[in-house]
Amino acid sequence: MTSARVSLLLPLAVLAFACRQRGADVQIVDHAGKWESGYGSKFYNVVGRLKNQSDRPLVFVKLRIDAVAKDGKVVASTETYNESAEVLGVPEVDGQQLLAQGKIKTIPPGAEERFRGSFLDEETPPFDGYVVTVVEARPAG
Repeated sequence: MTSARVSLLLPLAVLAFACRQRGADVQIVDHAGKWESGYGSKFYNVVGRLKNQSDRPLVFVKLRIDAVAKDGKVVASTETYNESAEVLGVPEVDGQQLLAQGKIKTIPPGAEERFRGSFLDEETPPFDGYVVTVVEARPAG
């Protein structure tokens, strides 16, 4: 995988967001974040879509979402996976076994898939924006 970085910083009414990508295998098509409430908690939810730009299927795409303060300091981070591979982020699951057994649906060349990640309000210091970074895109085979 080649190394390239794409950065976009756009101010919004409340938050700024950015996207950093490593390699040309994956493109972050879009993403958005907002505060939501559910199950008795308040959380900042980031959802988006990514696209496999390579010429081969991807087993998974691992992403990191950083909550960033106004001064640019990262105050919290969370790692997540594309929708079909979200189970790899569950600590109680043996992700390596699932991968070895081929139980994770691959992302075909040219296909898009969703991703999501959240920050709990009570566990996250105040922040003004977030950055989405592609950490790893593992090709099949």
